[in-house]
Amino acid sequence: MVCITLNDQKECPVCGKVYDSSHNFCSNHKELTELVFSKDLVKVCPKCGIKYKKEDNFCSKHSELVRLIFVKDLVKICKKCGEKYPAAYDYCRNCNEPLNYIVDTPRIKDIETRPNSYYNFKDYSNRFAEVSDLLSEKNIEKLEKFNLDESQFDGIIENIKKTYKLILDNIIDDYQIDFESLSTVEKILLFSKSFVKTEYKEGGGDLGHFEFNEIYIDDRASNALQITTIIHELSHFLLAEIFEQIISVVLNTDKTDAVEALVCYTLVKDSFNYLVDEYCAHTVEGRYALLGYQDYGSYELALDEFKKENDEDLIEVANEIGNTFAAYIKSIISSFITEDLREDIKLEFNKINDPPKFSQLQYETSKIWEWNRFSEALRLMLKRKLEDILNNTDDFERLELYAVKFKKNNG
Repeated sequence: MVCITLNDQKECPVCGKVYDSSHNFCSNHKELTELVFSKDLVKVCPKCGIKYKKEDNFCSKHSELVRLIFVKDLVKICKKCGEKYPAAYDYCRNCNEPLNYIVDTPRIKDIETRPNSYYNFKDYSNRFAEVSDLLSEKNIEKLEKFNLDESQFDGIIENIKKTYKLILDNIIDDYQIDFESLSTVEKILLFSKSFVKTEYKEGGGDLGHFEFNEIYIDDRASNALQITTIIHELSHFLLAEIFEQIISVVLNTDKTDAVEALVCYTLVKDSFNYLVDEYCAHTVEGRYALLGYQDYGSYELALDEFKKENDEDLIEVANEIGNTFAAYIKSIISSFITEDLREDIKLEFNKINDPPKFSQLQYETSKIWEWNRFSEALRLMLKRKLEDILNNTDDFERLELYAVKFKKNNG
């Protein structure tokens, strides 16, 4: 697969369609429109938007003389349609709306967000801020016996979608981001930042990790691997978020550091739950990777540990529960990653020199549980560590430490 770089990329100066250097004319027009290397298109007509080379001074499409300007001198923007203008313009020629100066947009990686507090969807009657209050005898009984209605669960998923969209729109408005001008990896990074703090890390042996409401990604990886790593770690966040919202509904409580600590502890410290979580994250990640680049590495590590202490019959059960979670999480992510953006992600994988490998597809399953069975799995997963926490001082103290870490990161 040939990779197109800016130096060998050609562009139609009229419509902006991109080609590789082997093409000479644009296929979008009835008349012959000659392509130009993108790096040479540095001027633009402020009236019609056609691009030109540096040596050109006037647009050839108008009866009157319209002087060209450098693309870099487009400093104003219409918020309604997104059209950009030079400083001399005050109103949009399309919408007649007043123009605003384009602010200096920070790099997406430098935008700091802590959106976790927004994922409280209503004002609940309770707020169990301390682990001891959360794990009262009355609350334990509710957590062990709850029967969540499917419409309640669907409401949790829809609220997560609505909340990230609101946060994402606010980030775009606050920083005056031209979303369509972002690279594919920047779009995915911005999407993740609308859920949870997402940053690049310095060093370390992993591609990325998620812990205590923070995602860290290694920017030394290829764009394709950065994208799927972000999706993988974001899936861990979303699975935990779903459980946190279930607790909020069942106990009629705001999501607190103690609630998040309980979910984190339950998912990480129980081998079955951990296997479900890893399978889910890899399955979601694999949906957006080019076929042959699926990776179940951390799932395989979790699987090896699981086999040491558990019946292998439970593996299929864990995978199917994880795949059912993945279906819901993919519905959230796919509300942002359109088919066009998926194609852009595939193009990033085409730039990788490593050939595709299909052996990892052995782990994939298409089985998704119907609601009654899945809702029972939700309850059983949530209660798996409760007895250990209540009867073991070390477990209880470790849970309290988790709550402290969440409080620090959420502050």
